Amino acid sequence: MSKKKSEKPVKEKKHAARKSKAPVATVPEPVTPESRPKAKKAKAAPRKKVASISPEEIGLRAYYIAERRQKMGWHGDSTSDWVEAERQLKAEAAKKKAGRSDK
Repeated sequence: MSKKKSEKPVKEKKHAARKSKAPVATVPEPVTPESRPKAKKAKAAPRKKVASISPEEIGLRAYYIAERRQKMGWHGDSTSDWVEAERQLKAEAAKKKAGRSDK
């Protein structure tokens, strides 16, 4: 049997692994503190400087508030007297400071 010249030997094609066009499900990476984007820190508003009020001053004012409250027959306690004394003294200090800056 002889081969004809027109016939060429058939070469075997090596098929490379073809990439599938179908979408592949992927599992997202777990979120760790290192992988999270860093949030920008908000700058704190500058605090207003109020003259320091000593606990003795607050205590004395709270005493007078409590005396008045008891005399008038109003309900309350020492904590509310202390808070009110602190509020009053801070308000007075702010008024004095505002009065100095107007001059």
